[in-house]
Amino acid sequence: MENNNIHLTDRLLKAEDVQDILQLSRSGFYAAIRAGLLPKPIKIGKSARWKASVISSVIEHWDS
Repeated sequence: MENNNIHLTDRLLKAEDVQDILQLSRSGFYAAIRAGLLPKPIKIGKSARWKASVISSVIEHWDS
């Protein structure tokens, strides 16, 4: 079986969770997505979610 770098235990976070983690306001959070500083969400029906591993990568990138 091929390893496609899939995190099987990767949590899907709500917008509010990501905002709390990054300490961003709602408007600042969506502005960062529009500016390309944060990834666009994964859409599940009408819901939007972000992979925890992707948000961790963003934090590591910002800290460096």
